[in-house]
Amino acid sequence: MSTSWGAVHRWAKPLPLPSFRPSSRFLPTIQSPSDAVSYSKWALKSVADADPVVVAADGNYGSKQVISVTPRLYDYLLANVREPQILRELREETATMRGSQMQVSPDQAQLLAMLVQILGAERCIEVGVYTGYSSLAIALVLPEGGHLVACERDARSLEVAKRYYDCAGVSHKVDVKHGLAADTLKSMIHDGESCSYDFAFVDAEKRMYSDYFELLLQLVRVGGIIVIDNVLWHGKVADPLVNDPKTVSIRDFNKKLMDDERVCISMVPVGDGMTICRKR
Repeated sequence: MSTSWGAVHRWAKPLPLPSFRPSSRFLPTIQSPSDAVSYSKWALKSVADADPVVVAADGNYGSKQVISVTPRLYDYLLANVREPQILRELREETATMRGSQMQVSPDQAQLLAMLVQILGAERCIEVGVYTGYSSLAIALVLPEGGHLVACERDARSLEVAKRYYDCAGVSHKVDVKHGLAADTLKSMIHDGESCSYDFAFVDAEKRMYSDYFELLLQLVRVGGIIVIDNVLWHGKVADPLVNDPKTVSIRDFNKKLMDDERVCISMVPVGDGMTICRKR
């Protein structure tokens, strides 16, 4: 993950051909270093200036235009995120680590923290901590007596998370569980903690989403919220030609949630897509 705020929009519409004479249908012929420089400048400008709105292909939705997040617009959005200093420091350290793309974006973390505050949550669960950016964002807004169960199987990344919990002064709110999340959740249910949690966030092994959801549905109270990350999976879920195991798993999970009357749902295109579920 880059330390800069910018990002290339994966769903930008096809770019027009450059003015410096392409010789093929799709790409220009690069015959000299100056051609390469010209093409790079054109490509960057074209992506930055991509159409910021899209219209649903289904005419039954009318011609309502919805926003499409271009790099320039995403820079603007991130410039309007109130990111605490401790979270910025954690984000920047994580950006130097292997697997940094797993970290949630600042706008996602801000939304999660706001959901916790709106709900008045005191007891939370996170499945998939990595280096702790989202769990720290949640812990920071929990009341002094709040409790967050943080499940993570990777000890190395968990050490980073615990260091930042200490730096932020929220270690007493976070109950770190090192190991397989499914085992931790089952143990919590066995110990009589069903229906005692207000909020849960899942950002872990995608092929386990259905299992995590069923376990969390037992642990979260009626009216509580479960948020699932990566439900748009880089746009792959909408591409019928992409059928790798993770994509199929997320696509099937999304369909299951759509048909699940036990929860109210809202899929939002924040980050890599999140589905917010409210237990009925």
